[in-house]
Amino acid sequence: MCQLAAYIGDRDIAKTLLNCLRYQESYFGANATGMGTIDNGALHWIKAPGSVDHVIKNSEITGLTGTTGLAHSRLSMTDDPRYNRAKNAHPFTNTNNDIALMHNGIISNYKMHWAELAKEYEFKGYNSDIDYITDSEVAVHMIDKNMKDGLCFEDALRKTANSLTGMVLLAAMSPNEAETIYITNWIQACTLAKGDDETMFSSSHLGFEDVKDDMDIFHAPRNSFIKMTRDRIEITKLDPFRKAPDPQLNMSRFKEVITEILKKSDMTSVEIIMALNESGGARVFEMEDSPWMALVEMGWGDQNQVIDPLERLTEEGSVVRKLEQRMEGGILVPRFVWSLP
Repeated sequence: MCQLAAYIGDRDIAKTLLNCLRYQESYFGANATGMGTIDNGALHWIKAPGSVDHVIKNSEITGLTGTTGLAHSRLSMTDDPRYNRAKNAHPFTNTNNDIALMHNGIISNYKMHWAELAKEYEFKGYNSDIDYITDSEVAVHMIDKNMKDGLCFEDALRKTANSLTGMVLLAAMSPNEAETIYITNWIQACTLAKGDDETMFSSSHLGFEDVKDDMDIFHAPRNSFIKMTRDRIEITKLDPFRKAPDPQLNMSRFKEVITEILKKSDMTSVEIIMALNESGGARVFEMEDSPWMALVEMGWGDQNQVIDPLERLTEEGSVVRKLEQRMEGGILVPRFVWSLP
């Protein structure tokens, strides 16, 4: 449940991407911020723990330039700062620094891939004191390995995505295809925008605040492979042999369950999703308990299916949203907290 952004076009790329993250980070993310761009045929990136404003203040991230870029606001699921170091932030790069990748979701079989890839690749984000890598880093080396085996970048990414279990979104770029960004979306939050000679991706439509009057915005389908260039967005099936689960939310039941949850205590967005995972989610999505729990085990986490209806409840006055500063992963971050009026 991180927040992601990508852009191809002539706007100020650092401002465009960082603002996109800033609009989203209080819902999820803000524990670490990273951005990568392609400029003059090379990848450049900066990443560090903290919110957008924290990283801007303490790095040169706003100095990154180019016409193609991606950015990531990471959510750390532990308060232990050892798991929230700069090298564990996104984007991740391969050994030759000609692939940059960011990820949303949880790769449930990453340890298997890590064990195999570690025989050949150095993991830049490895933390020896806690024997830890971010699951996302396996994907960039898997792409590299697939390309060494003869696949083109596009096919290598597709094969990588289809080798991962969990609910996974990958976004990757390379200076070898300087104005192209590929996105694989299995079952994650994925919103796209097309403008005049520019394209953009954001986890949530909320990230498009600065461009909403200039671009057509739409949600990407689940199980999709997306190729973004300046002038078009091409969408095909990621895996034609799998059908992605697509739970449909019942708004009236959502309101009932959220009211029950928030009667117990005020909650952040993450806490609400965890509460739905434990109980109430089956009612909200009109599913039997068994298939719902199977979906949770798979890693369900399309945050837009929770944030968008929460915003609707806020607009009608049924729920109150307030901004707090919270210590998470050793960093003070902005966090929206939901409560009953």
